[in-house]
Amino acid sequence: MCFSVLNSVYRGARQRVLRPISLIPLFLPTTLSSAALGQETLPGITIGRSAPTADDEVVVTPDRIEEAQSRTGASITVIPAAQIERRGSLGLSDVLRGTPGLDVYETGGPGTQASVFLRGSDPGQTLVMIDGLRIGDPSSTDSSVDLGSIAATDIERIEVLRGPQSALYGSDAMGGVINIITRKGEGRPRGSVLLEGGHYGTGHTRANVSGSEDRLSYAISVDALHTEAFARYGYRIGRPLTIGDGVTPLPPLPPNDPTNRTGATARFSYSLTEGLSVEGGFTGYDSAIRFDNPYAFDSADVFNPANHQHATFAQGYMRADTELLDHMLHNRLTLFANVTNRDIWRTESCFDANFNAYTCRMGFRGKRRGLEYQGELRLGKYGVVIFGAKNETEAAHLSQDPIPASQNEEHDFVQTTHSGFAQHQFTLLDRFDFTYGGRVDAIDKNQTFETWRVTAAYRLEETGTKFRGSAGTGAKAASLYQRYSQYGNPGLKPERSEGYDIGVDQKFFGGLFSGSLSLFDNRYNNLIEFGSSSACTATQVFGCYFNVGRAEMKGVELSSEAILVPDELRLRVTYTYLSAKNRETERTLLRRPYAKGSASLIYTIISGFDLEARLTAVSQNPDYDYILGRRVTMAPYARVDLYANYKLDERLSFFGRLENISNTHYEEVYNFGTPGRSFYGGVKFTW
Repeated sequence: MCFSVLNSVYRGARQRVLRPISLIPLFLPTTLSSAALGQETLPGITIGRSAPTADDEVVVTPDRIEEAQSRTGASITVIPAAQIERRGSLGLSDVLRGTPGLDVYETGGPGTQASVFLRGSDPGQTLVMIDGLRIGDPSSTDSSVDLGSIAATDIERIEVLRGPQSALYGSDAMGGVINIITRKGEGRPRGSVLLEGGHYGTGHTRANVSGSEDRLSYAISVDALHTEAFARYGYRIGRPLTIGDGVTPLPPLPPNDPTNRTGATARFSYSLTEGLSVEGGFTGYDSAIRFDNPYAFDSADVFNPANHQHATFAQGYMRADTELLDHMLHNRLTLFANVTNRDIWRTESCFDANFNAYTCRMGFRGKRRGLEYQGELRLGKYGVVIFGAKNETEAAHLSQDPIPASQNEEHDFVQTTHSGFAQHQFTLLDRFDFTYGGRVDAIDKNQTFETWRVTAAYRLEETGTKFRGSAGTGAKAASLYQRYSQYGNPGLKPERSEGYDIGVDQKFFGGLFSGSLSLFDNRYNNLIEFGSSSACTATQVFGCYFNVGRAEMKGVELSSEAILVPDELRLRVTYTYLSAKNRETERTLLRRPYAKGSASLIYTIISGFDLEARLTAVSQNPDYDYILGRRVTMAPYARVDLYANYKLDERLSFFGRLENISNTHYEEVYNFGTPGRSFYGGVKFTW
């Protein structure tokens, strides 16, 4: 019997509502998710509204069309390219940290499994997209995205949309949406090469080229990272630790647990006529890591080099955009597909007929393909109607090698989802921006679910004030594993959520100070759990999946920026307060700290030389000791990081990072290591 199956049984016995990540928080079959789009319309066009001003951020995720951020009633944060490049050399985890309402957890440093919690939702309840396409692995148990496997290639920006968004994007968008948008080529050809090195045997290289010529635009980027890292489990943990039996002391830590990761992205577009263009894109990642197995019952197996994973991800799309009816109707048709392949070798992970454990390979392959149409009907002063339909098929294949002759560990599952959506967006008196809409998703042999969303924004441009609010519902369909595995239940209902938020955005003193405040309340029901239930069949003696859980998340998000000295000194501050409760037990959900925040001071010493000091603070955080079977509380902590960048001229720049200056000992996941004081530096050449 495969260890992954036994783990699912054990997880169900331990877990309650919205237990974070997986039972063993390290490289289980829990990665990525599937199904939806949301990309920009033609560059520079805003529909049914005034064009954005030069200093107004343009976003595409809140309403599936390009619009000024000041005109949306949704709660959104935009992370620009400069910040991604400064903090993202080791991956996207460091880029996303500090975003209001968002928590990121790594199980043992760079390259390991990294999970995201948005407004307290479970990792599988946040939709992650690249260029408007859902990424994920249909063969995983909860469809969550492993951010640790994603390289920060040539990214233009990341848009983090908070609150239930299933009315726009379908399943998984219960907590919100993270849209990673890669760069589109424009202007004369340009390129860059980045070289970086630092602590823990880290070497990093990134190269990209982009531009446009006549009707063709292109952007290509590659990224490669190697780090020797450190022992994933037990590194810089001061208390005594044991192996899986809960008694035997943990053996000496190995000197490293290496990670190798590469990534590549490409976007091409060609304008056939003034009203017709085509675009194609590719995204690919490859990662090979070594990890630890602290849950082994033999000391020699805990840090055995046999514990390793190789994962690949490839995604491609073709998209056609056309204008009809004298530019009143914009049409977009997208054909897409992706495949994820993961092979995991783990000691003591499989069992023979006599339940003797041995090392084996567990294979997970997920495929997705689909077609989506989106139309935008521009009605002048009556706004714009956005509508569309989608057909998507997911497939999963699970395997194990070697397997006992008496068992069959080859499994194949398939399901198709049919979706339709519509939204009306308009502006009244050039001050009141309003959207309302809904969506229907129908899944093979499963319950059809409907979702809705309303947003509103009222702008007082004389005072630099915007009042905003949103309300909507979210849904997450059961995964292929939850429906069709030997523990599955084909009749599982989708998980559901209902959320509300209100907020205000304010600018003072001609833009020298800006701030944003949001209050939110999200309620979840029909959450899927594992255990013994009347829903289980006679053959499901170990348990099955069933709908039962309830939870509530509410809190406050704050972000602000002040220009203390023009062109010299800026201050950025973020803060999140979160109350996340399991309504079945009335206990705080795991890995949801009640308070966290960051403060950055950016100083431009001389022209081209920027220095940023950043303080990150996190309150005490509940977690679970999976070896001793008990809840624990991780201590609060604060760490300081320093970033420097010097642009010598238009072609050459130097950069460096000093992380965790105070050498703070802290944990994101109980008993898993985090980096100590470390330095990274490099050079970037641009032409």
